[in-house]
Amino acid sequence: MKKLIFIIFFLIFSSNVNAGCDDPITDGVDYTKCKFSDGQDLQGSYLPNSNLSFASFIQVNFDKSIMMNSNLSFGTFSESSFIRANLYESILTGANLELSNFSSANLTRVDFMGSTLIDTNFQNSNLMEANFTSSNILNANFDGANLIGATWTNGEICGPDSIGTCNRIN
Repeated sequence: MKKLIFIIFFLIFSSNVNAGCDDPITDGVDYTKCKFSDGQDLQGSYLPNSNLSFASFIQVNFDKSIMMNSNLSFGTFSESSFIRANLYESILTGANLELSNFSSANLTRVDFMGSTLIDTNFQNSNLMEANFTSSNILNANFDGANLIGATWTNGEICGPDSIGTCNRIN
């Protein structure tokens, strides 16, 4: 009986995908609390469904990366580049994204709640239905960005003509 319980226990816990901080980035892996080398070039990385919460990626190049449905909450991604990256429905709650570049990125339904977005560039990005509640967007660039249906920092919803600026629904 003890052998059966051990086998069941082993099968349940061995099926989880976990990685050490030194393992290469890949799909669906948990890198919680890992601190990666600053200035890495991870352009074109494929890491959807991954957990990067509380991780540190300073001045990292994520241009053209696939990161949809990933959790980057409370991570440090300052001065990083996400040009044309796909972060569809990712969670960036409480993240530090100061001076980061999201030009032309797919940020549809991304949750930026409580994030630091000071001097962040969102030019021409798709922020449809994104959540900026309680985020610090000081000097952020939204030129040409699609903000339709986004929840603004004060909790108001951006209207159907919100390109480049959040025009609240009356």
